[in-house]
Amino acid sequence: MIVRRATLDDILALRHAELRPGLPLETARFDGDDEPATVHVAAFDGDDVVGCASFMQRSFEDAPAFQLRGMATRADRRGRGIGAAVLAFGVDAVRATLLWCNARIAAVPFYEGQRWTVVSDEFDIPTVGPHRVMMRECAPGAPPATS
Repeated sequence: MIVRRATLDDILALRHAELRPGLPLETARFDGDDEPATVHVAAFDGDDVVGCASFMQRSFEDAPAFQLRGMATRADRRGRGIGAAVLAFGVDAVRATLLWCNARIAAVPFYEGQRWTVVSDEFDIPTVGPHRVMMRECAPGAPPATS
């Protein structure tokens, strides 16, 4: 498996299959996907994309930050460290001191294991389900944390 920067075209099918099943493909495209500061990351097993994430420059409580969006691991490959590898690569690539995301409730334990912190009550995103806002502070220039 190789984790590297990717294009939206590389990751869109996985994002759609895992995060928006049964919905139109366009629902897997996010505002900010095409912005110059956005970093898309993917885990490749040969030509197959088995994990992905996108990091978009979005402030958090008026502080400069990157928002993690569209993180997914192919269902048949979960639990093998792919998500952690994609997340670590992306955190290192953006070199942000503050990151945040809207985490699905089922994913909260994964993010907590990667040293992210819950900072909101539960809320619902229509057609997607319950979420919590999570954040992670990183020392400038520090290597990504791994569990």
